[in-house]
Amino acid sequence: MAGYRLTVCLPGEARDRLEEAVGEALAPFWLDRDGDISQDLRIWDSWRIQGGAEGAGYRIRPGQEEDPRIIHDHPRWNGSREDSRPGWCAGGPRGLLVVRGRSERTAELAGAAWDHWQELLRKHPPARPWEDFLPERIGVERSDFEAACDEARAEYLAQTPAAPFRRWVAELPVDPAADGFESALCDIDDPLGTFGYFRTRETYVGYGSGWAAACENVLTLDGWWCEWGEDPLHGACDDPGSCPHTPPSTRRIGSAGAHLAGLPGDTLLVYVRCHV
Repeated sequence: MAGYRLTVCLPGEARDRLEEAVGEALAPFWLDRDGDISQDLRIWDSWRIQGGAEGAGYRIRPGQEEDPRIIHDHPRWNGSREDSRPGWCAGGPRGLLVVRGRSERTAELAGAAWDHWQELLRKHPPARPWEDFLPERIGVERSDFEAACDEARAEYLAQTPAAPFRRWVAELPVDPAADGFESALCDIDDPLGTFGYFRTRETYVGYGSGWAAACENVLTLDGWWCEWGEDPLHGACDDPGSCPHTPPSTRRIGSAGAHLAGLPGDTLLVYVRCHV
């Protein structure tokens, strides 16, 4: 089981019953839903509106930060809550959020970052993976284990050219056309792990081009669960194999952003983290 991030699209009038409306939209994909439905539709077992506090949801358009329609993280299960990072939120009307389709400038910047990292790697001895540095936890007190992890991570990062990469990022000029993608690069403390996760330049450039859309996984207004790279699932049909409806085109990298950008300005985009 793991966390899964999804943008739930709702009509603007759902604002006054937000939790209920999100729950209704997600209901067809509940793991324990009754009925004879395809296992493909049994996806989540819990969810929460979040994304602003961790800077993973949506960026607010400049000047709209105080709009009461902006949605912030809902309380955790124990009732505690955390404020959103400045300029970030968990959703709101599409017109108040930074939402675009593919961005040529962010794609260019992602490609430049990938190329610079590969150049640094060629000038640096081969690095060992993070797994080689993981300390043993058996019989270790929590505080001691956390300290050991911090020390191990410092050693891991020291044997990669992470520091010169971060210096390169810090010197990048601010480019309004990049939609703040420089901040995403600044958040990379482990370039080896980050670029290794994306594996290819094409994939990372695709991530960069759709960065302003915040999320490539979307639950559409008409009930399609669209996960990047996978066939969309229609919540109105119990069996994807016999679904007669035409799915949206959201498999291509960046296409979810284009879909969101084309929605009416009052459409609510709600950033949700599901446990799947």
